[in-house]
Amino acid sequence: MAIDLTIHWTGSGPCSLTGKEGEGLNVTFKDGTVKEAFLSHRAFMQLVRMKAGALDRPTRPPAAGTAATS
Repeated sequence: MAIDLTIHWTGSGPCSLTGKEGEGLNVTFKDGTVKEAFLSHRAFMQLVRMKAGALDRPTRPPAAGTAATS
């Protein structure tokens, strides 16, 4: 899967998602979900992983000692 985005600038500022001050980048995703928003490095990577489908990893079997419910 390709993710199209534009990085407008990098530096410091308040993250649009968390509100925390820090290093990051101002980006726009071509799909329109984010437009010229400043994201911390961490928030940016979480968003990229989500968009890339990294959350679609195989599920782990239940841990030993936990009961499966039906």
